[in-house]
Amino acid sequence: MTVDAPVAADTARPPRRNSRRGEPWLDWMTLPALVILAVVIAYPIIRTVLTSFYDYPLFNPEHSFIGVRNYHRLASDTVFWQALRNTVVYTAASVLGAMLIGLTLALVTERLRGPWRVLRGALLTPWAVPVIVVGFLFRFMFDEQGGVVDAVLLRTHTTGTAVPWLTGGYWPMISVVIANIWSQAPFFLMVFTAALGAIPPEVVEAARIDRAGGWTLIRRIKLPYLRDAALVGTLLMVIQNFNNFPLIWTMTGGGPAYGTTTLVVYVYRLAFTSYDLGYSSTVGAVWLVLLLAVAVVFVRVLRRRSA
Repeated sequence: MTVDAPVAADTARPPRRNSRRGEPWLDWMTLPALVILAVVIAYPIIRTVLTSFYDYPLFNPEHSFIGVRNYHRLASDTVFWQALRNTVVYTAASVLGAMLIGLTLALVTERLRGPWRVLRGALLTPWAVPVIVVGFLFRFMFDEQGGVVDAVLLRTHTTGTAVPWLTGGYWPMISVVIANIWSQAPFFLMVFTAALGAIPPEVVEAARIDRAGGWTLIRRIKLPYLRDAALVGTLLMVIQNFNNFPLIWTMTGGGPAYGTTTLVVYVYRLAFTSYDLGYSSTVGAVWLVLLLAVAVVFVRVLRRRSA
């Protein structure tokens, strides 16, 4: 009796090779874009951070290294803290107001069909107007001497005297926020309109079959689908409002006093009015850190929602 020897398994799979072995660590097709980003973004940021450690007068060739003295000065600078507070108020009020108006307009115009779609295009017009034009437009509208807003309020006997929209108290901040909301609400209208179009029709039809009312349909079905769009739009608008210089400068110049001075206006005044590039770079570096912190928070929220 013969016993067959076990046959060696010659069909064993060959060892897997590392699929990443031999691949270049850099895609050379992206090199031009990386060079442009390095020149346009990275170099100014690095240069700003380095300049913040110097006493750097604009027209003085002698620049002395002073370490963190500019940052110590920043901690006790009352104008900086007022500018930071104004930036937060201006950004929060503008983004919240524009988002609510854009959401309302998107829900109201969702079912427009045929020629009525032109109305939605007309509502997007303010987004196409340059910001500096918006600033001059609302500056003339809110002018205390011959502005149309005070003229309407006086003729309708809403107020007995002209309101100092650009010159007194808290009115200048309200004025620039109103102008900013008018300019940015169409952006949220566009974002929310696109998000509403992405809602599965079967979900809406199922809710209607269950006799869900209009408010219930909005609150339980539509708003949850709009959260991601709202987060992305809010992040973009927060960054834009932190950097919004033309609107405030053309309407109030940061005044009266420092009533509407935001961080970007304060940096401009330090650099091109006081010619103190060292201290203005310090404010700019802190401003950049704040924007990065806001961006990191929003990105983490988006990642958690997608997970």
